[in-house]
Amino acid sequence: MKILKIALAVALLISATNVFAQKTENFKTFWKSFVADSVFQKERTQFPLTFMYYQYGEIEEEHDDLIKEKISADDWWFLILEDQYSKNKIKKENGRYIVEQIGIENGIYIKYTFEAIDGKWYLVMLFDQSI
Repeated sequence: MKILKIALAVALLISATNVFAQKTENFKTFWKSFVADSVFQKERTQFPLTFMYYQYGEIEEEHDDLIKEKISADDWWFLILEDQYSKNKIKKENGRYIVEQIGIENGIYIKYTFEAIDGKWYLVMLFDQSI
């Protein structure tokens, strides 16, 4: 009887874990839609979106201030994330995906941060470090 109770408790625990476990969608599949579909891209952006960039000083290489703004859904524009002028590096860090858009001989360097929210990937921050 004791073994039956333990087995039942384990079965209930496994069942409850499966109910509450959230499967996160595949990032590569998400990324293909995110770069190609403007409606999907806007739906999968967390607004207001944090947008950071440097305000450059007199000398192009030196930056004075890090500016942090919020972009609303009304101010959103479609991001062109794959083209012949840049390449992307995708890294997973602390449960997030960071996509680095690196320009080819043009000074572009932008980090896009994606987080899983309710099992779906969302763009949560843009950090433009271009010069």
